[in-house]
Amino acid sequence: MKLTADDVDRAWFPPAPFGTRGYNRMQVDAFLDRVAATLEGRDTVTAADVHKVAFTLCPPARRTIGYDPAAVDAFLRLVESALGARESATMAKPYLAPALDHSNARPPLWRKLV
Repeated sequence: MKLTADDVDRAWFPPAPFGTRGYNRMQVDAFLDRVAATLEGRDTVTAADVHKVAFTLCPPARRTIGYDPAAVDAFLRLVESALGARESATMAKPYLAPALDHSNARPPLWRKLV
């Protein structure tokens, strides 16, 4: 599936689960605006930029609830792959995405006690 600027503009993310921290909505939206502009040829966001992007986490007690990090990260992996495919079409060597960093993974609800 080819990712388009309309797909990026229509992307919807659920709010972070109750009691957890979510990504800052303004930062995510601003970055996705740049991605959409890149897909239209008006900006130059690369797959490496998508892989390295980091967003501020909103405190769980604030009125503004951030986006669910898992949903945003899943969409960014799709964006990274799409931009990587575009870049590899213009380069001689294909783009290989770096290994995923699971530092944003949620801890399990129950920890096994041994």
